[in-house]
Amino acid sequence: MSKKQGLAYRGERIGAVLAAFFILFSSAASAQEISSRTYTLKDGSSLSYAEPGLFKTLGSAPADFGAFVADSFKKEKLPWLAAITASTLVLMEYDRKIYDHTRKLGKKIGISSEDKSRTFIKIGGMSILDGPTDAGSAMYFLGDGWVALGLFGGFETYGRLKGDWRARQTGYQLAEGLIVTGFATQALKHVTGREEPGAAAAPRAVWRFFPGFGAFSRHRSRYDAFPSGHMATGMMTITVIAENYPEKKYVKPVGYTLLCALGFQMINNGAHWSSDYPLGLAVGYGVGRAIAYGGRTAARRAGPKDISAVNVTPYISPEGAAGAAMTYKF
Repeated sequence: MSKKQGLAYRGERIGAVLAAFFILFSSAASAQEISSRTYTLKDGSSLSYAEPGLFKTLGSAPADFGAFVADSFKKEKLPWLAAITASTLVLMEYDRKIYDHTRKLGKKIGISSEDKSRTFIKIGGMSILDGPTDAGSAMYFLGDGWVALGLFGGFETYGRLKGDWRARQTGYQLAEGLIVTGFATQALKHVTGREEPGAAAAPRAVWRFFPGFGAFSRHRSRYDAFPSGHMATGMMTITVIAENYPEKKYVKPVGYTLLCALGFQMINNGAHWSSDYPLGLAVGYGVGRAIAYGGRTAARRAGPKDISAVNVTPYISPEGAAGAAMTYKF
């Protein structure tokens, strides 16, 4: 098996490591002191969280996946589905040109088109963690499940040290999102069976619909392109964090900039076509939204308070006369 094909199994390996993290961070919870904690934002809106539980959050994965699918095909979402389809078809027309120009640009600015990641953790002869060693492999690593897993650990650690239920719930949602996104994208890949650019037998790749599981496992580069799982995972991660921390205005700009770097490198190293991205981004965003809002009741967001500058209140003078008092807040 080639190094690149080995990297395609990283998602499966991460699943096994996730199980270890779940056991580590899911010891018996201490007695619950209060039913919920509310975080009030500067705009007057608030987010309320019940005490987080990892397995409780993971247990909602099937419901959240169902909510994602149901929401995706609502009548009001039809224009978005049309936009995703149209953008995919347009990009397919220019896939080969985009691929060629991206590789030329990468060579010009010194970003390698070869995968130069190396194994950092190996258990029983199986590579568990492959990490970057240069700019190109670092850009590709941005969409790896290990990034979401690392953020999960960071939010969990911070949340336990600070007693922050919002942080812990965000971390648990990232772990759930990694599972749901992986399932959704793998299901689509096993339906579409599109070739990666590096293994393409035609200018815009061959589509081999519904490949067998055996063939898919043996020759992943022939079937693994559409949609981009890395792009879906990256968008899910940004969406979950942004929905739980709406006051952190830098999350989306920074996250989307990193997604652009990821998208560039996945074309540059022959892992994806540009037309693999619209559906991948849509899946990641939809799953992130479903997890943050649609498929659970652990967090509820209240709208900003409407505080009027003018207030009118009843008034009774010392002499007993009734009237009204008006105050104006500057």
